[in-house]
Amino acid sequence: MDKRTTVSRAPWQERRRREVLDNGLTVVVQEMRSKPVVASMIWYRVGSRHEQRGKTGTSHFLEHMMFKGTPRYAKGEIDRITLRHGGSNNAFTSHDYTAYYFNFAADRWPVALEIESSRIRESVLDSQEFFSEKQVVIEELKMGLDSPWSLLRQEVETVAFKAHPYRNPIIGWLEDLEQMQPDDLRYHYDRYYRPNNAALVLAGDLDGADALRRVNSLFGHLKFQQVPPDHVPKEPDQIGERRVMVRRPSNLPRVLMVYHAPEIGHADFYPLQVLRRVLGQGKTSRLYRRLVEKEKLASAVTAEYEETQDPGLFYLRAEVKPDSDPARVEKALTEEVERLADEAVREAELRKARNQAESQFVFAQESALDWASLLGFSEGLCQPEYLDTYLDRVRAVSTRDLRRVARKYLFTDNRTVGWMPGPNSDRE
Repeated sequence: MDKRTTVSRAPWQERRRREVLDNGLTVVVQEMRSKPVVASMIWYRVGSRHEQRGKTGTSHFLEHMMFKGTPRYAKGEIDRITLRHGGSNNAFTSHDYTAYYFNFAADRWPVALEIESSRIRESVLDSQEFFSEKQVVIEELKMGLDSPWSLLRQEVETVAFKAHPYRNPIIGWLEDLEQMQPDDLRYHYDRYYRPNNAALVLAGDLDGADALRRVNSLFGHLKFQQVPPDHVPKEPDQIGERRVMVRRPSNLPRVLMVYHAPEIGHADFYPLQVLRRVLGQGKTSRLYRRLVEKEKLASAVTAEYEETQDPGLFYLRAEVKPDSDPARVEKALTEEVERLADEAVREAELRKARNQAESQFVFAQESALDWASLLGFSEGLCQPEYLDTYLDRVRAVSTRDLRRVARKYLFTDNRTVGWMPGPNSDRE
C-alpha cells in the first residue's frame, strides 16, 4: 500500500482511512459498523466547468452513457446486477464534478467496485447508443425549461457570468447538444476519466484494511495519465447592476437576485453560509417574516449559497403573490440586505443561524450514503479538509464577520436581478 495512507476519526469516532494509490486514485474508506449497508461512490473532477466552447453538456451526456456497458457488462446489465443484489445506483453531474454511486447490503457491496473498475477506462460509448441517448438528453433539457424557476435561474446565471463557464447550464445548450457527435464524448472521456482525476469513497459496515486491499487489486493496474490543466477564464469584477426580464407563461411572478460570492475554502465562505440562514432559512428568518408574514408580498422566499470550486453566486429568490408587485418584493429584499450591512446582527440571531448550520451538517451524516456523499464532495472539490473543519469554522463566525461580508459582497453593483412577471404582466 502507498505510504501516504492516513487514519483519522469521524465525528462519532469511527475509523476513516484515506489513501492515494500510485496511479493517483484517491481512496477514502469510512467504517460505520452500526449500519449494515455500504455505499460506494466515485467522483470524477470534471463537470460543465471543464467543457470546451461549443461542447456544453458533454459531462452530463457522458454520465448517461456510462450506464450503457463495457466489454464485461452488456447494455442494461449494470442495472440488472444492481437490482439482483437488492441495491440501488444513480449518478449526477454538477459544474465541478460528476459522481456515480451504488448502495448495497454490507455483504454485497464488492460488486460495485467491479463495475466501477471496468467502466473507468472501458466504457463502450457505442455510436448507435449515443444517438438514441441524445434524444433522451434533449428531452430532459426541454422538460427542465418547463420549470419557471429553472428557466429564470438559467437566464440570470448567463447574464451574471460574462466569462466563466458557470454561465452555461450543466445539461448544456440545445444547439450544442444537437450538434454533438460520438467523438466528442470519447474525447472528453479519455481526457478526464482517469484514476488520478477521481476519488473513490466507501462508507458503511466494512473493514477498512480489507476494502483498501480490494481497491488496490481492482484499480491498481490502471495507468496514471496527466490531466490537462484548467484554462478556465477568471470572471471579471462586476461594475454595475445587471437586469433580466423573462417573459413566459407562469402562474406566479418570480424575483431572483444573485450576488457574486467566493468559492468553497475561502475565509468568507463560512460567514456567508451563516448569513444566508439569517436572511432566508425557515419561518423565523428575516425575509420570511417580512415578505411572507408581515407584508404578505410573497408566498415563499429563500436564500441559497452553493459550494463551488471557483467563485459562484449567493441567491435570493421570492415567489410573488398574484396580487403583489414584483417591484415591491425586490425593494423589500434590497432593504433587508442593506440592513445587514448597516446594522449588526443580534447575538441571539447569530446563535440560531449557527445552530441551523451545525444541525443541518450533522443531519446530513445519518446514512452510509450521506457520509459517502460528504466525503466524496470534499474530494471532488479538492477540499479534503472541508468535512473535518466545517463545524469549527462555522462556530467561529461573529456578528462582525456577518456585517463585513454583507458589505463586501451584497451590494447593488455586484448583483444581477431577474424577474418573471407572471400572468398579469401588462403593467410591467
